[in-house]
Amino acid sequence: MQGSLLFLLLGVLSAVNAVIFKDCGSTAKNLNIKIGGCPDAVSVCRFPSGQNASIEATFTPRSSFQNATIKLAASVGVIDIDFPMKFPEACSHWGLKCPGKLGLPQTLRGEVSVESSYPKIKIEVTLQLFDEKGETLICKSFPAEIK
Repeated sequence: MQGSLLFLLLGVLSAVNAVIFKDCGSTAKNLNIKIGGCPDAVSVCRFPSGQNASIEATFTPRSSFQNATIKLAASVGVIDIDFPMKFPEACSHWGLKCPGKLGLPQTLRGEVSVESSYPKIKIEVTLQLFDEKGETLICKSFPAEIK
């Protein structure tokens, strides 16, 4: 009995300390996001300066799309700053299968450079994926720190 309670308590504590992804308008179903450098048991993702951060998102679109574009932004207080994206085209550079079909699972996968010139601060990162009509497929934000 005590062993069961211990496992339950550890499970609750790890859930409390996990990074919280806040939805900001996602329309996709079955959305699961994994960020490299951000294990499940931390409350803030930590990105080392001068290295790459990996992103993987699996989802099922609620509508078909021809093309998609990814956008990453950082919020510091009330200021939003777009991360410069060398290749924002999600179909040719982030692994999406385009055209995307209604109800068929997709995986978005890529890396973003965390430049050494970025200030070492805490930020709120927003990940967005838009279709060719500007409709939001994915919009999630999470706390991060550039170290």
